[in-house]
Amino acid sequence: MKPVLFAALTLLILNSGFASATPADAELVDGVAPDGSRYYQDSLVIHAPAHRLWSAFTDTTVYRSWTVPVAAVDFRLGGMIEASYDPAGHLGDPQNIKNAVIAYVPDRLLVFRNVQAPARLPGGEVYGQTIKTIEFRALDAPTTEVTLSGVGFAKGAASDRLYAFFSTGDKGVLTALRSAFETKQP
Repeated sequence: MKPVLFAALTLLILNSGFASATPADAELVDGVAPDGSRYYQDSLVIHAPAHRLWSAFTDTTVYRSWTVPVAAVDFRLGGMIEASYDPAGHLGDPQNIKNAVIAYVPDRLLVFRNVQAPARLPGGEVYGQTIKTIEFRALDAPTTEVTLSGVGFAKGAASDRLYAFFSTGDKGVLTALRSAFETKQP
């Protein structure tokens, strides 16, 4: 079975400072925004073109090939990415995760907000109050820095659980992406 990682395909308003990370595997950045909410950011350099990595999140067949066994991507503004970790699951199940596409720049940026989370997700009841982004920064023709960020984590126990889950779990999403799409370097 392919890696079953979806923990962060609910994805932060682009802040130009986030994209300035060095082109190397970055350490997790934890921070506090001016409004007092928390955010995190994690980056990974992947030897694959940005367009190929973009399709990993925007094309249903490609998305399923490296993440979850049940998924549908309706990629457009207001469209939805729906997924289930359960191989016996089905689209429309109330325990699926659903993320609305709220903004994008082709091959560069995806912005998501959660609209449905499984009951078992730690802090899932506040997930819809956060935003996630995936940024693709082409370093050269075959190499891309991918940065996954989450913002809007307020104070409170539920938000603390959600933050802990994603601020550590999103590294696994980046690692699975690299394992699935990285090309060999000469």
